[in-house]
Amino acid sequence: MVRSEIASELANLHPNILRKDIEKIIDIILLEIFEALNSDKFSGVQLRGFGNFSTKIQKARTGRNPKNSNIIQIPEKKAIKWKMSKTFFNSLNKYFTENKISDTH
Repeated sequence: MVRSEIASELANLHPNILRKDIEKIIDIILLEIFEALNSDKFSGVQLRGFGNFSTKIQKARTGRNPKNSNIIQIPEKKAIKWKMSKTFFNSLNKYFTENKISDTH
């Protein structure tokens, strides 16, 4: 699902709100998440029932160029780490119990 499909779904669920307003709301939410993760003030973003976003530093390392097999230095960089909530995890895995498919699906 892409951003436009999310906006369409929300517009269908809430016909009294204009689609352009829904798109603006989505943009504002994503911008706030982006800015919070970019900021040093916050340790991360928590969306209860969905998951936690945080930044993590990937250490500099030596890598290999796959085109010509030359050894290259990959610099240190920030990456996004996401951990889903227990609610979301349980919702996704409701038919699985202890690595076995349950009989109740």
